[in-house]
Amino acid sequence: MPNSQTYSSLQEFLDRLQENCLLLARHGESDWNSIDLIQGQQDRPLNPAGYTQRKNLFFLLQPVTLVRIFTSTLQRTIQTAQPISEGKKIPIERMPELDEAKLGVLEGKNKTFFSDDFYKKMYQSFLDDEINVMLPGGGENLKMVDMRIAQPVTMFLDAVASSGHTLVVGHRNVNKMIMRNLLGLSFEEGYQVEHKHNCLYVYAPKIRQIFFTRIGNPGTIIEIEPGYKKIDST
Repeated sequence: MPNSQTYSSLQEFLDRLQENCLLLARHGESDWNSIDLIQGQQDRPLNPAGYTQRKNLFFLLQPVTLVRIFTSTLQRTIQTAQPISEGKKIPIERMPELDEAKLGVLEGKNKTFFSDDFYKKMYQSFLDDEINVMLPGGGENLKMVDMRIAQPVTMFLDAVASSGHTLVVGHRNVNKMIMRNLLGLSFEEGYQVEHKHNCLYVYAPKIRQIFFTRIGNPGTIIEIEPGYKKIDST
């Protein structure tokens, strides 16, 4: 397939693939996302931009014949999926295994302005090695997140195979590890996966390929690219 192709709807692209797919979304922007607070498993709601993003996701998925919807137990994923669930009359299946990585004592702290050097150095050490470093106070690294989402990934693929197109609305770090499992990536490669609020991944299990699309305003042409985006890529 060329580097990118355009479609009038996401369903048109799925019809071309001729197989059931797993659709992986990230929740819309939350109130803490917008002010650079470390969020982790704090249960924060969508902000106005997040509600716009969920509206765009709703219209992107409106023509898609979804059969199941999975979210975490945190309200930002549930709020993102709710209109899709209600519009298609598909219940949301909430899974604690999909909750975002715990970030311990730093949850609620500003990512840039720390009260002292101790917290600043602690956060920097985590950023330098998110795969292995755990923040104190119950924090998780990516290897720990990977362990708890491995079984749900198998469940999602079983749902796709037995039922049809399946939507998962997750979180940035959780989605990294879902992608790692789907594509057989190393932890370093999985860490490099980027999943912004306005992006959707489509995984086709029979051909074992991932596709990327930006979630634009309703009525815009849909551009599909093979592969995934990496941190700091456009």
